[in-house]
Amino acid sequence: MSLPGRYTSVGLSARERAGWISFDWRFVALIAAVAVYYLFLLSNGTFQLFAPEMLDKAFDSMLAHLLRGEVTVDREAIDFEAFTHDGKTYAYFGVFPALLRLSALPFVDIAQVPLARLSCLTAVVVYVAVQLRMLLIVHRSLPPQNRWHSFLAIMMAATVLSGPQLYILGSASIYHEPILWSAAMAATFNLVLVRAAFGGRELGARDLVWLATLAGLAINTRASIGVALYLGTILLVAWSAWKRHAAGRREQLWRFPAGGAPTTIRAVASDPSIALPIAVLLLFAAAAGAVNFARWGNPFTFVDFRYYYWGLRHANFLDILQNYGEINFGRMWIGGLYYATGIPYLLKGVHPFAEFLDSRIATIEAPPFSPFLTNPLTIFLSGVGLYHLWWRPSLPRQAVAILRLALVGHASAVLLILAAMYLTMRYRFDFAPFMTVAALIGYRAMSFTAAEKSESWRKRLSIAAASLCVLGILGSHYVLLIHKVWSIAVPMPVRLALLPFAPFARAAFEP
Repeated sequence: MSLPGRYTSVGLSARERAGWISFDWRFVALIAAVAVYYLFLLSNGTFQLFAPEMLDKAFDSMLAHLLRGEVTVDREAIDFEAFTHDGKTYAYFGVFPALLRLSALPFVDIAQVPLARLSCLTAVVVYVAVQLRMLLIVHRSLPPQNRWHSFLAIMMAATVLSGPQLYILGSASIYHEPILWSAAMAATFNLVLVRAAFGGRELGARDLVWLATLAGLAINTRASIGVALYLGTILLVAWSAWKRHAAGRREQLWRFPAGGAPTTIRAVASDPSIALPIAVLLLFAAAAGAVNFARWGNPFTFVDFRYYYWGLRHANFLDILQNYGEINFGRMWIGGLYYATGIPYLLKGVHPFAEFLDSRIATIEAPPFSPFLTNPLTIFLSGVGLYHLWWRPSLPRQAVAILRLALVGHASAVLLILAAMYLTMRYRFDFAPFMTVAALIGYRAMSFTAAEKSESWRKRLSIAAASLCVLGILGSHYVLLIHKVWSIAVPMPVRLALLPFAPFARAAFEP
């Protein structure tokens, strides 16, 4: 049955398909240009792909120990990020970045060649390529009369040149590598969902296995994103199981079919499209649990800050950990204020706010800024998308269900970051999976709205969108500059050279 109006899924003509082949070459060229530009930013203008980065030997050491069946790491490699107990040294980072170095073993001596910059660059380019691919999928799903090409160009520029993917390029430090790879995994996770939701089809068995695999890789890379993708996958697998085995029984909507619960459970368990992704989730969870158990003695503990070298040498750290814990939803409002405005950083040295914050938050890192200056277009479209998904859905019911469940999963990462005892710029990347899905829905909704308006209205909207895009590009590049000035992971000559452009960051050089 075909659906009229906004529910129509538009296919490609033979002419469009022929044009798409050449467009793929343009896409490859664009990604290559993005990679070169990102390397320029990441390498501080030197274009050196293999260069030392802060704690860049930690994952090399982790791999060497993993190959010996150990989850420890060399003390000199992890330095001040060490966790020490029972006479052994551990890192809390996921093992995926270390295992990724297996692919380099046949070609280089990883003990001698620094690979962190290559790894981070690869991850961020993959992330941006997937983000652009999702945008193109949504654009091509629109009827031809609703495809607003100037809006597409603006969105592509915003995707490449603004946002956390831009200002995280301050360095390829040990903190950024797992964040960037988990972001790439989450983006690919979203790509699977976008193809299904905006392609007008169900999530197939292969889709669910992909979702489970990406969730499993993420849980072994970065816990916050891993938990979010696990939750999203479980919800989507459960929804798919319900659709396959119960949704058609309208008269028994709230009852088990003949044979009762055991029959339903056997039917679901014997369905490979459901059982296989569950098995994949369990396999990766077992791997993460084994690492956690070997490190901390508990398969469900991803980090135990009681053994944290840096934390134990800072005042109030153990008190914060004991009184409020690593995650405390009572301080979400502080995290929300920090990530929306940067105000908690500005107040952390001001009485009486300093005492309040010092007793609850372990670290509030610079630079303070607002995403309204670095991601204004994404924020606007996310708001539009959430409104259209929950209060005015214009997508088919099946697509709405997929996207809602995905956002519920991604929202769990947002909540964890807001409730964490560390507030830092790099954690903003964990908001990206949620914001991306919402913004893509908003992009589609705005494309339909624009098609119904006059030419003058569309022209004004284009100017407004372009203005927000330019603001985001300028804001993101300036935050990148400030990031480089403030970060101890950036070489001192680079920091000093950039300091005149951010004189207020001089405090970063004080002991």
